Amino acid sequence: MSFLEDLPFYETLLDLINNKLGLAGYLEDGYTFFTGLDVVTQVIALIVVAIVLVIGLFELLKKLSKIIIIVGVLAGLYVLYDSGALSGIIGG
Repeated sequence: MSFLEDLPFYETLLDLINNKLGLAGYLEDGYTFFTGLDVVTQVIALIVVAIVLVIGLFELLKKLSKIIIIVGVLAGLYVLYDSGALSGIIGG
């Protein structure tokens, strides 16, 4: 993965994984375990991971769209309040 080594934050990320979190051994063990599996099991595992990631992405998009709609409505109400369009309803 030499293209990743050229990124400006690569050394910081590598230091975080290896030294601060201590995940280097776990990542190597997981990679060794995964490469030791037969091809059919690897394909099934990758399909399951892909399905989980896609479902998670859609759930994230659903949540973000709701948040964006709520923020948009609140911003619209603020603009109306700030321009004085709601002064007859709210008073002031």
